[in-house]
Amino acid sequence: MLGFLAWLDDTQLSHWVAETTWVYPTLETMHTIGMALLIGSLGLIDLRVLGYKPELPVVETQRLLPLAWLGFTLNAFSGTLLFVSDSVMFYSSYTFRIKIALIILGGINAALLGHKVFQPSASGAAPSPRRAVRSGSRARRWCSGSPRSSRAV
Repeated sequence: MLGFLAWLDDTQLSHWVAETTWVYPTLETMHTIGMALLIGSLGLIDLRVLGYKPELPVVETQRLLPLAWLGFTLNAFSGTLLFVSDSVMFYSSYTFRIKIALIILGGINAALLGHKVFQPSASGAAPSPRRAVRSGSRARRWCSGSPRSSRAV
């Protein structure tokens, strides 16, 4: 793996990203904007699923998903190029590996929650608010247990 990453570090793309004056800062800016779109839109959906603003139908928050996908796409593109700029250093960092693992877990969580919240019922009706709130309360219990478990480490 390190051989491939060393080769990647020596490519023209890596040198271009790392050594051109405005490329790296531009990519970081794109990454920040992508993160704001992703976390902002998913954060609003999560707040609604957890019970905030009950007068807003959960299904209506689904209109924010294209913004989340745009943010994810920006992050994937810019993050890949930022990684290429110094791949050996990033790969060697344990915090980078934790970040990637958390991104994967977040994607799995979003897929499972989205499947429960936004999928129509077998009758073809809109998803029930009860199912959304149940899913949200499970997420709330899971999140409230997370700080306790981190203190035990």
